[in-house]
Amino acid sequence: MRNRKLKLFTLAVTTVLLSCNRVNFSKPEEVVKGFKQYASKDENGKLYDEYLSSKSKEFVTKDEFIKDRMYEDSILKNLKSIDERITEFPVDVSYPSYRRFKIDETILVKKDTTKSRNYFTLINENGKWKIIWTETLLEFADQKSDNGDYSGARKTAEKIIEINPFDGTAYNELATCYYRDDALPNYERNNEIVKNIKYALTLEEDNYNHYNILASYYSNIHEFELAIQSRLNALKYCLNEDDKLLFYENIGSEYLDMNKFEGAETYEKKALATDSSSTYAWFTLGVIMDSQDRFDDAMKYYEHALLLPKLDNSLQCELFAKYSLCCLKKEKCDKAKEYINKALIIDPSNESYQLFYSVIQNCNNK
Repeated sequence: MRNRKLKLFTLAVTTVLLSCNRVNFSKPEEVVKGFKQYASKDENGKLYDEYLSSKSKEFVTKDEFIKDRMYEDSILKNLKSIDERITEFPVDVSYPSYRRFKIDETILVKKDTTKSRNYFTLINENGKWKIIWTETLLEFADQKSDNGDYSGARKTAEKIIEINPFDGTAYNELATCYYRDDALPNYERNNEIVKNIKYALTLEEDNYNHYNILASYYSNIHEFELAIQSRLNALKYCLNEDDKLLFYENIGSEYLDMNKFEGAETYEKKALATDSSSTYAWFTLGVIMDSQDRFDDAMKYYEHALLLPKLDNSLQCELFAKYSLCCLKKEKCDKAKEYINKALIIDPSNESYQLFYSVIQNCNNK
C-alpha cells in the first residue's frame, strides 16, 4: 500500500504546536497545526468532528476514522518528533477555496530516526478551513487494484480527485491502474499513464513514489535511459536509506537490459548495501554473472537468493529455471533436474520450461 499507513502514523506523534487556545479556523496554517496537535493526543473523535471537511465525512464514518488512526500507547511512547517544517504552496487562482501544505518531519524511534513527508489540502467551508481526508478511499482503490478490478479502482481515484483536485497519490493511483490494465488499447493506456503520473509530479515533485510508475512505463517500452533517469530523480527525494532499495534494484535491472553489466552490478550491490536480504538483488546479480558466462559466480548468487524469502511466482520461476540451466552448464544434472521441476510446479504450462525439462532428461552426472 505504498507505505501510506506508515506516513499517516507519523502524524500521530508530533510535538504539540499550539497552546490550549481554540484554533482559528479562518487561518489555514493554524488548522493544520491544530489537526496535528489533536493527532498527537490521539483525540481522533475531535479531529473528525471539528477538522474534517463535510465531503470527507461522506466517505468515512467517525468510527472508521478513529479505528484507522488508533495506535497502542506502547508504540506511541517510543516515538518523538524532533524536527518539523510546514511549507505552504502558492495559492492556485483556479481553486481559490483550496489551500495546500507540505509537512516534513523527523521522528526519533528509540535511538533511530526516520523522516516523513505528508501533504495536506484544505477547503474553505462557510469561512472555515477544513482538512480534506481521503485515506479511506485511497485504501479502497488500492484494494480494488490489487484484486484486478482496475476499472473500479480508477473510478474510486477519480472520485478522490473530485473531492481533492490536488491529491498527487490519487493521480498516481490512476497511472498505476492504467499501467496494470493490459486489456486497454495501447494508445489509451500509454497516454493515461504518462498524463496522470506527470500531473502527480507537477503537484508533488518531491514525492519519490511518483517517479517509480513513470520509470516502470519507460522500462516497459524499452526506453531504459529514461527509466534510469526517472529513478535517479526519485533517489534525490528519498527521505530514508530504506526508501532507496527499490530504485537501486530497478536501476540495476535496467542497466542489465542494456547489457551494461558494470552499471548493473554497481546498483545491485548498492541495493544489497541497503538491505542484504534483498532476494531480487541477489537473483539479479546472478543473472548479470550468467550473462557474462561467469557461471561459478552466477551459481553463488543464485544459491544465496534461493535461501531468502521467495519472489513473486513469475520471478521465482525464473530464478529456479536460470539456476537449473546454470547447473546443467556445470554438469550438475541432479540439481538441474530438481530446479526445473520446481519451476514447472509453479508454471506447468510454460513452454520454455517444458522444452528445457525434455532436454535435461538426457543429462547424467559425470
